[in-house]
Amino acid sequence: MTQPTSSQGGAAPYGYRWQGGRLEIDEKEAPVRRLIFDLFLKHRRKKTVAKMLNDLGYRTRKGAAFSDVAIDRLLRDTHAKGIRRELDRDFPVEAIVSNEVWEKANSLLSRRELKQPVNIFARRVRCSCGGSMSVPSSSNKYVCAECRSKIPAEDLEEIFASQLGAFLIGSTPISESWHSFTTREKSLVVEQLCDDLEVARESISIRFACDPSLFKTPALGQHTEPVNVCSPIEHDHIPTAEPAIEEPLLGEAEAAKFLGISKMTLLRKRNAGLIGFFKVGFRVLYSKEKHLVPYLIACENKRSA
Repeated sequence: MTQPTSSQGGAAPYGYRWQGGRLEIDEKEAPVRRLIFDLFLKHRRKKTVAKMLNDLGYRTRKGAAFSDVAIDRLLRDTHAKGIRRELDRDFPVEAIVSNEVWEKANSLLSRRELKQPVNIFARRVRCSCGGSMSVPSSSNKYVCAECRSKIPAEDLEEIFASQLGAFLIGSTPISESWHSFTTREKSLVVEQLCDDLEVARESISIRFACDPSLFKTPALGQHTEPVNVCSPIEHDHIPTAEPAIEEPLLGEAEAAKFLGISKMTLLRKRNAGLIGFFKVGFRVLYSKEKHLVPYLIACENKRSA
């Protein structure tokens, strides 16, 4: 079936251009649209994908920053898998991603729409002002009972999961398996590992209940009641392994100050793989030489490109 011409179809979708009345792949935009699918299948959050694209310097065709709404639209649009829908008819176009990739991404979108917010951190979240934080029935955000500050439940879960690299299920870090867990399995992990979380304006502190070396793999999905899989310890006695590098290492606050960004921005860029780090026990430390300076150089190269 012949595809419609530009006079019938209007503006070309992102990733395509009109050429001689036919839609063709735009070699500049198509890689970005393909990257959107790759990032979404990995991180499973539209806001995360939008943030990562914006941090990498990508913009929409009109020069605006990407939003979660734009990401949702580009993931759902069937042009990417090679189908243009016009006047209740389907016309073939060149695909940017495979049908399998498109279907997998849209299956994730559908599942997220059906999923109801669940408070897996019940009674464990507190605000830096001292107030307790909970999720109202009509909201998907943790709200402080005292100062009314808020944080999306999804953001808090994402940050918590990113700090689970030292805890293993078999030989796999929990952080890598987190998105495949059921809500019950996530709740089990939180019950066993997390004492509490403190939410401040630009940082989140997590107090763990045990040392990673004492953590035993929970048989996820097989228990109706939590299993006591770790023993509380004093944080001063957590065994550490010194990184093989001869220079003073910086903590979160010092690294953020060195880069001229907030601690929350530092966390996001670290989770996006843009800034390297060392894990020493429960602490995250940064080397100026190996982690921070290379990031600054990459930013400068991007600006001058």
